[in-house]
Amino acid sequence: MPSPGQPASDLTVDVAVIGGGLGGVAAALAAAEAGCTVVLTEELSRLGGQMTSQLVPALDEHEHIETFAPASYARLRAGIRALAGGTNPGAGWVSRLCFEPDVAERVLRAMLAPHQEQGRLQVLTGHHLVAVQVEGDRICQVRLAGSGAGRDVTVRAGMYCDATELGDLLELAGAPWVTGSEGQD
Repeated sequence: MPSPGQPASDLTVDVAVIGGGLGGVAAALAAAEAGCTVVLTEELSRLGGQMTSQLVPALDEHEHIETFAPASYARLRAGIRALAGGTNPGAGWVSRLCFEPDVAERVLRAMLAPHQEQGRLQVLTGHHLVAVQVEGDRICQVRLAGSGAGRDVTVRAGMYCDATELGDLLELAGAPWVTGSEGQD
């Protein structure tokens, strides 16, 4: 059994989400809410990507976000407002919601906490993807290097989600991929 705060050196889960930015957190949350066992990895020490790494994050949102937000995103926004104290706690003019980065990470962690407590979700921050093992056309495991005193981890999953900022999982897997939203082929 790993020591408190340390992951096991080998994990087997239903879904492995590689990358802990906002998209990765959303994917892990959705999978955990669907009853899957999930590992969420992030190479940095914080979850949330730009939302938690900018000096004063300002969300780039549609003007109707206040009335048409997906449920989990609405919970995130409400949590930020409640914790930061106001409708636009940062009083920014570039967004309807500006706040300090620590507030967003605390809300994200609170949203993930019930799934961690129930054993469906493990979050590994400070773990960088270093290797991908592929058999045929399927990823069968990934290897993550822990930074600092972090332990290296091998993850096996039924499904892998590349939520990295640069497509690291796809590249290491040798998977074919294209950029852009509308391919012409």
